[in-house]
Amino acid sequence: MNDRIESIDVLRGLTIFLMVLCGNIAWNAGLPAWMFHCQVPPPDYIFNPEVKGITWVDLVFPLFIFTMGASMPFSLGGKLRRGHSIGQVSLEVLKRWLTLAAFGLVLGNADLIVSNQEPLKILLRVGIWIGLFLSLWRVPQKGRIKGWMVNLAGVLVIIALLTIEKFAFGVKLSVHSNNIIIMILSFLALAGSFIWLLSREKLWLRAVILLVICALKELSWHTELLDFLAIPQGLNWLINWDYAQYLVISIIGMSMGDILSKARLEKRPMCEQPKSWKEIVFGVAGMLMLPFIVWALFKRKCFLAMDVTVAIGLLYVFLCGRQKDTANSLIMKMGMVILAFGIAFDPIDGGITKDYCNLSYMLTTGGLACLLTASLLWLETLLKEKNKPLCTPLSLVGQNPMAAYTMPGMILNPLFYITGLGSIVDAACSGNPLMGVCRGLIITLAMMALTCLLSKKKLYWRS
Repeated sequence: MNDRIESIDVLRGLTIFLMVLCGNIAWNAGLPAWMFHCQVPPPDYIFNPEVKGITWVDLVFPLFIFTMGASMPFSLGGKLRRGHSIGQVSLEVLKRWLTLAAFGLVLGNADLIVSNQEPLKILLRVGIWIGLFLSLWRVPQKGRIKGWMVNLAGVLVIIALLTIEKFAFGVKLSVHSNNIIIMILSFLALAGSFIWLLSREKLWLRAVILLVICALKELSWHTELLDFLAIPQGLNWLINWDYAQYLVISIIGMSMGDILSKARLEKRPMCEQPKSWKEIVFGVAGMLMLPFIVWALFKRKCFLAMDVTVAIGLLYVFLCGRQKDTANSLIMKMGMVILAFGIAFDPIDGGITKDYCNLSYMLTTGGLACLLTASLLWLETLLKEKNKPLCTPLSLVGQNPMAAYTMPGMILNPLFYITGLGSIVDAACSGNPLMGVCRGLIITLAMMALTCLLSKKKLYWRS
């Protein structure tokens, strides 16, 4: 049985699309503040935690964490159903954690020689990407090539090139030079996986864990409660309690994944009667809630955001409360409740902010992720009746996220500049918002095309 649910892959692919887009739009194009992180507004782009609110850019990271949590019931649950013991699965969790941590170290140290003009440095970065490709490639077991030999060759290539980076370019390699996003994801892969294993048949325990994390986060947000739990300086690059706060989003995601996994195992449809007017109304509403809530919180219209959330939630219960619960209806209800709590915490936390991350931000983004997923499930079910996929390009990107994530910085941008195209486009972007967005789209669409090609050829990275 194929456990893949296209909505999760599409959501992950959409997240990668937005991540690459927001990282490659031109900062000199005069784009409005909502095109950047809310706490890093133009024109000076200086971090200011006093700015409250979120933009679509601030949704990218929590959406990815959400999809990571949603995948756990399928990946870990699938192994248990195939007869793997808890010990075997735990060892695989530890292996994945260390693999992701090593990946983060390589990316961070490779970034120490970022250059879009020097050919030797560009070649070195491209070589490191090739080493990552070989070391993370999930080589098919039925092939003639031994997978471990290919992966080992990739590791040796990376070690050789980092050695060249150190001695030929005088770069000081360090465990503290790492990719913070990947390091957070590695921690969440470790802690989140064990939380799922412990609570997969004890939802009350998961609820307790979630409440404890939320309570500790909220108390430490207003006090110095958790200062005594500081990790020693020598280890805080690998394990940092600041990363644990994102478990709130991960647990919301894994709970949604449990709903989908159970429905799939019981061979129940994700959505009943997708063509009914009620399903259409709330399927569309779930999608529209995301831009509306982001706009409302960006403009600091928090009461309006709460009023609309409560009104749509009550309307959903009134119109659909007597229907049999399906996966997308349960996820829709869960999303509405979590979103309402997130908005309610906005004034308590002094205003929602991504940095420094507060509980309002995590609950709000987790709730929005649920609503978006419920809408994607409705749309996926509707299209499946016509034998049409939800969105193949985004799905293919979502199946190969780490390759897609590394491609712009290590392959596309260097080529963009070494060919001279980058300098021409950058000059055209100055004071031109349309060209500023086009710059990001050029890199993003190129990333999508190459990642789709890799996925079609079954060249998947471990992630």
